[in-house]
Amino acid sequence: MRNRIIPAALAVLLSVCGCAKPEPPKETLVKTVTIGGTEMDYLHFGNENGEKLVILPGLALKSVTGSAEGIVFAYALLAKDYDVYLFDHIKEEPDGYTVADMARDTLAVFDTLGLTRVHLMGVSMGGMVAQRIAIDAPERVTSLILCSTAMNMTHSNREAFANWISFAEARNTPALMESFGETVYTPSFYAQYKDAIIASGEGAAERDFSNFLISVNAVLSFDVSDEIQKIACPVLVLGAEEDWALGVQASYDLAHALRCESYIYEGYGHAVYDEAPDFLDRIAAFLKGAVRQP
Repeated sequence: MRNRIIPAALAVLLSVCGCAKPEPPKETLVKTVTIGGTEMDYLHFGNENGEKLVILPGLALKSVTGSAEGIVFAYALLAKDYDVYLFDHIKEEPDGYTVADMARDTLAVFDTLGLTRVHLMGVSMGGMVAQRIAIDAPERVTSLILCSTAMNMTHSNREAFANWISFAEARNTPALMESFGETVYTPSFYAQYKDAIIASGEGAAERDFSNFLISVNAVLSFDVSDEIQKIACPVLVLGAEEDWALGVQASYDLAHALRCESYIYEGYGHAVYDEAPDFLDRIAAFLKGAVRQP
């Protein structure tokens, strides 16, 4: 049996609780780019001679770049063949910041870094940003991978989002992380890593809470259902039957609207991208088969 590649969040959580010690990188992985008067951190790793792969993460209370070593360790399978960039959110999100604004800022970073054309992978909220990019700038996207995401919030768990808003407004980090973990992870995974999941929110700053609340509202207002068919590149949709955050129907609707390749996992929840051991294998297979456009 092949060696299991540890999914991203699991590697990060194991690092948090001291159960795994990935090899430290030989150089500083976290880099910063300035756009429109603000900054965005990003990670750059992998095969510098490979095609560009950009990963857009989902909603989070704290910067994902704080777990850079765990992320690089987790994405080793893709990094063998691809020049990988993982973008964080901008450091200071203004009031009223939307998913369309996130896509605009991400494209500005593409320009700054000279990324003319990329394979684009978006997870949850990142998948929404990825859809917007593929609609607005199709010439920049060779292929698109949409993980546990939606083209609108029709099937979402509004109660869960309301709870997250309430806990974030109260600056109740343990309650927020507990609610978040219970919603996105399977019960068995959450029970096993509960302490690490809750601990991962420790040290959140005032700006983290502000950005989180603005991002939640951006997600709740997202809707590209009238434009989704403008996406013309090869697409892979990955979802889970027990997605209690956005609902599995959201993945079915995306795949149907795009008439694309898809796979829906049984026995997994919203964070299937963090739990399923073959998740990156499916992505790697799709990328190798994706049509390479000039």
